[in-house]
Amino acid sequence: MPGRLVAGGASAVVVASVALVVALFAAGSEPRDLGGIGGPGLLVDWSLPFFRLIATLATVGCAGALLAAVVLLRIEGGSLGVQGRRAVRDASNSAIIWAVSAFAGAVVTAAILLDTPVDLLRLRLDDALGVPEVKALLITGILVVALAIGIRRVQTSAAAGLGVLVAIAALIPTAVTAYPRNESYVVIAGAALVVHVIAATSWIGGLAGLVRYGRASRAGLPIVLERFNQVAIISSIAVLLSGLLTGAGRLAAKAGGWGSLPDVLTADAYGALLLAKIAAFVILIIGTWLHRRKATSNLLDGNRPFWQLVTFELLAMSLTLGLSVALSQTA
Repeated sequence: MPGRLVAGGASAVVVASVALVVALFAAGSEPRDLGGIGGPGLLVDWSLPFFRLIATLATVGCAGALLAAVVLLRIEGGSLGVQGRRAVRDASNSAIIWAVSAFAGAVVTAAILLDTPVDLLRLRLDDALGVPEVKALLITGILVVALAIGIRRVQTSAAAGLGVLVAIAALIPTAVTAYPRNESYVVIAGAALVVHVIAATSWIGGLAGLVRYGRASRAGLPIVLERFNQVAIISSIAVLLSGLLTGAGRLAAKAGGWGSLPDVLTADAYGALLLAKIAAFVILIIGTWLHRRKATSNLLDGNRPFWQLVTFELLAMSLTLGLSVALSQTA
């Protein structure tokens, strides 16, 4: 089991990273050396999407562990079982990675937006703290540090549930700052993005939690899987609807209104990446449904069906995560 987890996690990171790099080059949004003097440098420019990717993966790990503790591994009486306590410790560890990535992302974002080398940012500290994206990342980092400390030794599902609320709150600042303008379609898209991020994190994180903790008891696995299926159905619907609204709103902002949306959808790099992400999402939904019908019927007869199922879902989700980070970099 540990070997499979390590291999699966490493594969997810590789797939997401490759998808990110390929999507950036395909959209023409990769960082470039413009030959200027005094800027942050190409290495810093490239580090930003990867810090975003690391933060996204850590967020999924944290949310998945908390969701497992509160929902998937729920037991009578309100106390956390052995696997539940293990899950909140894993959530705390993931939160630490998330916080470090958020703080590092804040520094890199400030350097890029202010066109200043990282080692000279101390001379422009007031300017850096005035950048909305930087402030959002710092707020997220502070909330996640509090989360990592607060959930470390919780013993009840109610306390872990409070951790879920803090994690949701930490997702909001960076989502809100993605849409600073006040046009109606941008406001709608910004609100949809918040729902999109929370739903996607719950869905992918829930699957990660299922893989990590759901196999502890073979007899209890069908119950855990059924609970995850309920979360996945709700989350996938929310991801689809909110994702469509988010993408349409961002494209409308580029085009100057809803009327020019069809033209910019195929002509803009963001539109092309959005179509690729939608295609990956549709493949994920259809493939998961077909695969699960065949795999879950004999889930307890051996390990192969279960691992075939979750391997397909995790790799497809990792691909989608990489495209999502590339979309945020392209917009």
